[in-house]
Formats: sequence, C-alpha cells, structure tokens
Amino acid sequence: MYGLTLRKFCLIFAALSFSLAFTVNARAGDELVAAKPSIVAAQDNLQEKVQDIVDEQCAFAGCHTGANAPQNLDLSEEMLLANLVGVKSAEGPWLRVKPGDPANSYLMRKLRGAPGIKGERMPRGAKPLAPAEIAVIEAWIKSLPAGMKPEEPKLTYATAFPGWTLANLQTAETLEKGAFLYRITHKFNAPVRAGFDQLFGLDGGSSMLTQLAFPLSNALSVTVERSKVNATFEIGAKWRLLREKTDGSMPISAALYTGVDWATIKGLPDPANTSQTLSRTAGERFAFFAQLPVSKQIAKRVSFLVTPGILLNGNVRLDGEDPLVTLGVGGRIAMSQKYAFFAEIVPVLSGDQTAATIGSPPIKNGQITFFDTFAAGLEIKIGGHIFHLFVSNSAGNTTNQYMSGGDFDVADDLGNLRLGFNIYRILNYPF
Repeated sequence: MYGLTLRKFCLIFAALSFSLAFTVNARAGDELVAAKPSIVAAQDNLQEKVQDIVDEQCAFAGCHTGANAPQNLDLSEEMLLANLVGVKSAEGPWLRVKPGDPANSYLMRKLRGAPGIKGERMPRGAKPLAPAEIAVIEAWIKSLPAGMKPEEPKLTYATAFPGWTLANLQTAETLEKGAFLYRITHKFNAPVRAGFDQLFGLDGGSSMLTQLAFPLSNALSVTVERSKVNATFEIGAKWRLLREKTDGSMPISAALYTGVDWATIKGLPDPANTSQTLSRTAGERFAFFAQLPVSKQIAKRVSFLVTPGILLNGNVRLDGEDPLVTLGVGGRIAMSQKYAFFAEIVPVLSGDQTAATIGSPPIKNGQITFFDTFAAGLEIKIGGHIFHLFVSNSAGNTTNQYMSGGDFDVADDLGNLRLGFNIYRILNYPF
C-alpha cells in the first residue's frame, strides 16, 4: 500500500511539474509573440512620424517627389523606404540610411550639416529641422533591423516622358500642384557646317524662348512663354485627360494642349493692305492651335508619342490661309536613369501651301518650299533639371512656329542642321 501511494505521489508531482513548466513556457512564448507586434507597431509609428516630417519639409512638388526628383530621390510615401534604407548615397561612400546606425547614415549628416557633406544642409533653401524632428528620424533609424533592404514598390503610374515637351512636341505630362516650371530654349541660327571656327554654329546667335508654367491642379496647367522670333507670346493650357498605369488598366497617357500665339513685333505689313502695318492687337497677329499628345511607355526604357494638331491663322503675313493639320511623332530610348536619346518629326497632312516657315526656305514656282520639322538629341536628367541638347531643321520655338515646318530637307543636307537646347527646372513656390 505504501509503495502504491508513493508511486501515485511521484506521478502526481511529475504531472504538476510538467504542467507548471508548460504554463511558464507558454506564457513566455505568448509574451514573446506579443512583443513582436509591439516592436513592429513602434517602428510603424516612428515611420509615420518620419513621413509626416518628410512630407512637410521635403516630399512636395518641385523637391523630393516624382520622376524628376533630384538624385532620383523620391521621398513620397510609397518610395521612402526603397529610396533611403540600405541605398548608397550618390554623394559619397555612405548609405543614405544604415539600418540601426544613425551615426553612419548620410541622411543624418545632411540634416545636421555635418562636415564632409556635399552641397547644402538639408532641407535645401529652408530652415534646418528642429532638434525634436531630427531626434524622431534618429530614433526611427535605430529601430530598423540591421541589414534591412526593402523591396522597391511598383509605381502606380508610368512616366513615358519626364519633360513637358521633347525638343518641340508637347508630351502628355503635366505639373503637380504646388510647383511651377521654368524653361529656357535656344536654337542657334548658324548651321553645324560652320565648323570649329564658329563652334559649329554657336557663334551665330540664337532664337531664344523663355517659359513659365503653373498648375491649377494635378491635371491642369497654364503656360506663358515668349519667343524672340516676331516677339511672339504664347499663352496655353494643358489638360491631362488620361494617365497611364503600370498595371495596364490605363494603357496610355493623353492630354489636350490648346492656346494662342501673338506676334507682337512692330512693323508687320497688313496682308489686306500692304501699304499699312498691322496694329499691335490686329486679329491677323493671333494664331490659334490645339494638340492632343498621346504617349505610351512601351518598355521600361522605351516610350512613344503621337501628337496630332491643328493650327489656324498661322501665317501673320497672309490673310485667309489654310488650316495647318499635323501629326507629330516622337520617341525616347533611355540608356540609364540619367541619359536618354530622343527624336521627333512633325509631318504636315494639309495646309503646307500657305505655311509661314521660319528661316530661309527655298522658293520654287513662286511658293515657299515646305519641309517637316525634325529634331533629335540627348536628354539628361540631373539635380531636378531636364536638359535637352538637339539638332533641328526648324528655327521656330513656339507651337505656331515649329508646326509651320523647317527650312530645309534633313535627308538632303545634314550639315545645315542647327544646334539647340532646352533646360527645364521644376521649382516649388518660395512661400
């Protein structure tokens, strides 16, 4: 009897011990499982605070957002982690954010204006972040696990062409609200055949255009520009109708660009009475146009553009000219994030017999000979700028001027091509 009782006692003791151990381990496991969400929640909370700071100070139109952000550093919500964490800085040997190590993260050096950084302390052109804001970013970096490298998210929208235009042709891109665009264009007067003595035409002077564009919304922008040729002002509006999506649900981007060109130069003869000159506000000085640029990103590095257009009253020296109907075609091939090649041609479908071509086109049978506008060149994206260096057979800059054709046939005379360039800069308002 005694032995049986002892055996029972030992079995009961063992069972109780096992139950107690299991309970303790289970509680420890529960606490560990509960701790992991707690850590993740703390990281998410810090990241939300960091995103709020970045949205306020950096990730807005004209700065670190969108396809043309400086250093390709888009800090919008969907791109923040992929563009910062574990990514090597373009300005030195550091990682932009080294997970768990704020002291060796270049972001912290830029925010604090530490010795050895390139360029200005960030945010550029604004007050430095408050100590409390810097502390939040530092705590966030400390919370990231060592070796973390986020996957790059797939963007919602495709950007077939990063610029407002190619050399001449409108693209389907518009500006984001909160920024404005400044553009300067030069087309040099002398041809490249002028050779080294005239720096391939750069010594021959140029036709210049300056442009400002302002968004009224993310889909609607207005523009004002002025060309040296005939002291022409262009006032236009671009309305994006469709925006291409990366998932294929919207396969193209499309926009409507419409406006008026106003030739303000003095002394223009009145085509209805050549013994008189046109007043500054005479109706004959105004040309009206509409274009429908449609773009498609065919592959990651290849984009295509079709831009049908119509021009009314395009010849300031002629009364009652025919409407000019064109079908512009352009393409872009990217070599890298920074460099791309592009080309465009603007065939005229009708109305060329009364077109007002800029330059010195040949005259045959008493009529100006018409050639389709052509341009091809190199695109460079750097520091928030877009730079186009190109050659063209058209001396015109405004929509009216380049739609009206070039003054020689590219296929017959490559040496007569002229150099030109565009510089685009998207800026945020200083207030």
